[in-house]
Amino acid sequence: MSAALLNGADEFLGLPVLRLCRHIVFGLTDDGAEGELRERLHGAVPRDSVTVFPVEDTSQPGYWQGVHDDLLTLGADIFVLDNVPGALGDGEDVASSVTARNTIDKLKPISKSGIPVLAVTHTPKGNGEGLTRLCGRAKTPPGVIPLRPSCVYSMLPKPTAWSALQASGRRGTT
Repeated sequence: MSAALLNGADEFLGLPVLRLCRHIVFGLTDDGAEGELRERLHGAVPRDSVTVFPVEDTSQPGYWQGVHDDLLTLGADIFVLDNVPGALGDGEDVASSVTARNTIDKLKPISKSGIPVLAVTHTPKGNGEGLTRLCGRAKTPPGVIPLRPSCVYSMLPKPTAWSALQASGRRGTT
C-alpha cells in the first residue's frame, strides 16, 4: 500500500488510488515492527517519505492530541496505526464496544483535519476464539470503512473517497 500511495500507482488491490501521498507516518506498537517495516520499504519508496514512531502509553492525557499535532507538523498525508490493540490505554478492554467507540473517537480528530487514518488490527489465529469488537464487528461505526472484513479500518476525511471505494464493490487486504 505504501509503495502504491508514494509512487503514484493508479490502483492498489484493484481499487483506484485517489491521491498521491508524499509522506506516510506509521505509529507502531509491536517490538521489532520498525525494523521490519523499514526492511520492507527499503528501495520501494522514496527516501524520507516515511516516518515511524513508537506508540507508547496512550492513557496519558493529551496523548492523541499530541500525535495529531505532530502529524500536522510533519505534513503527513496518511497516518497508519499498527496495531489498535497495542495502542489501547491501561484498563481498556479490547472486547468492549465502549473501547471500540472510544478508540475511533480518539482517532477521529486526525481524520477530520484531513489526514486519513488507517487503523490496523489483526485477525485472531486458529478457530477465531477471542474475536474482539475491534476485529470482528459485523457492523462498523459511521465514518469507518472495513478494508478487509473487520480487520483493517480506514477513516477517510472526505465522503467522496469513500464513495469511490464503495462504488467499486471490492475489498482488499493488507
